[in-house]
Amino acid sequence: MDFEKFTDRARGFVQSAQSLALREGQQQFATEHLLKVLLDDPEGLASGLIDRAGGRSREALAAVEAALAKLPKVSGSGAGQVYLAPALARVFDQAQKVAEKAGDSYVTVERLLLARPERFWRVPASRRRTSTRPSTPCARAAPPTRARPRTLTTR
Repeated sequence: MDFEKFTDRARGFVQSAQSLALREGQQQFATEHLLKVLLDDPEGLASGLIDRAGGRSREALAAVEAALAKLPKVSGSGAGQVYLAPALARVFDQAQKVAEKAGDSYVTVERLLLARPERFWRVPASRRRTSTRPSTPCARAAPPTRARPRTLTTR
């Protein structure tokens, strides 16, 4: 991945996300950091896209903040060292591939959003269709059982 191929704005978001990881004392520079700064953007590109697509950007921001709070923090001699998380490296690589495929010379913020991990764009639970299949791994492996239909008897 070549950060020279990122626009100034995209590089600014990446640097802000890295600063956020440092400020929070988190060693791993993760996708959550990038999404947080994108959702906090005063111009509202990411949040506007989420809202226009029928999502809830405020809920997405709250979910990202909760995920960030769960990330481990480091203090002492290890603080100040930030390592790129593999998932975020894949996002950067995918953004560059998307830009190249589209014939763009530079990776824009929009390309970073297109390369995002799917788990951040899931439909909120309140808007999801409920499934009748069990969610445990063992239950998912077996095909669902069908109850025999009841027959009505007339007397």
